[in-house]
Amino acid sequence: MIRFSILPVALAATTLLVLAQDVNTAAKPHTYAQKLVDQELAKHPDIVIFVFHVISPDGSDYPIIASNIGRYGKKADEDDLRVIHTGKPNLEVNAAGNHFEVEMALHDASKKVIGAVACVYNYKSGDDQEALHKKAEQVRAEVEKLIPSIAKLNEPTK
Repeated sequence: MIRFSILPVALAATTLLVLAQDVNTAAKPHTYAQKLVDQELAKHPDIVIFVFHVISPDGSDYPIIASNIGRYGKKADEDDLRVIHTGKPNLEVNAAGNHFEVEMALHDASKKVIGAVACVYNYKSGDDQEALHKKAEQVRAEVEKLIPSIAKLNEPTK
């Protein structure tokens, strides 16, 4: 009896694991969005993680379209959506206490909200969180000036 009740759970867990691996191992896209991420990381070596969640073409979600940690296609979670819908940044030290995460609404050059940007820095207790927040805001401002449209973000690059 126990074997039969565990089997569906095991199958569901295996399916979720495979789906998670697909998101994490997707090939790095050759898009304008990824080019922007790569350029900003080169300009700001203190950024540990940089991610764009941008609205999908059908408007149903905000998947990751560019990052330095993979996870391409990963759908927006509750924190991502709160940032997008309220415009209020999410500022937090991660569970391990070694990263300060700044997530903010991402706009195109015309100031239209198109998603969220996450900018993560190394952190130790006592570091100035407001200074890290300001640095992330400056990076976001640099990037937003270079985004004429969502369509441009998805354009292929060489």
